[in-house]
Amino acid sequence: MLDKIHIIMDAACKWGNKNLGTSIRFPKPTKKSIVFSAFSSGSIGSAILMYGFFFNNKWILLFGGLGIISSVFIYRQSAKND
Repeated sequence: MLDKIHIIMDAACKWGNKNLGTSIRFPKPTKKSIVFSAFSSGSIGSAILMYGFFFNNKWILLFGGLGIISSVFIYRQSAKND
């Protein structure tokens, strides 16, 4: 999925470079940066989830859970890019 996003953003940058006279390049993320993103997303999601447990707020629990789920998907993407 990240590859598709990279292709779309690269095409948009090429269009902008051609039509607007700029020189923008969209960087391709390395495995290290993807793993760091997964770790930080999981950490922040866990902290938000704990906050939701302590203050009994269902919306906060939902956002924390989504953060943890997103970290799992990001990490699986890094494993797929090997």
